[in-house]
Amino acid sequence: MAQDITFRPGIEGLMAALAVAEQLSAGSSTVPASVRVDEHSGWLVGQERPLGVHLYFHRDEDAVRAFADRFEAKTNSVVDGPDRLTVASGVLSGVPFRAWTLTDVEAAQVAA
Repeated sequence: MAQDITFRPGIEGLMAALAVAEQLSAGSSTVPASVRVDEHSGWLVGQERPLGVHLYFHRDEDAVRAFADRFEAKTNSVVDGPDRLTVASGVLSGVPFRAWTLTDVEAAQVAA
């Protein structure tokens, strides 16, 4: 499902990002705690920053991994002090997206 990011200026970019936000939210097995549409420095197309979709899953690494499986997104986890940041990122219909969560490393180790 590898796709390129497409820069769409103005209202066209906003409407494309909102449509993708709806598709991602509807297709997720877990309802995200928040969904945000905005620019991100990691999403450059030439010198332009397209609008993309951020989906936050509150302290739910399994939800991010299930989301990644559903949308064939790349996942990455990074431990920073007591927290683990888990991110799933991809592109749908030319719009970049990122699903993410923060979890407590110690709590995850105790549960395991």
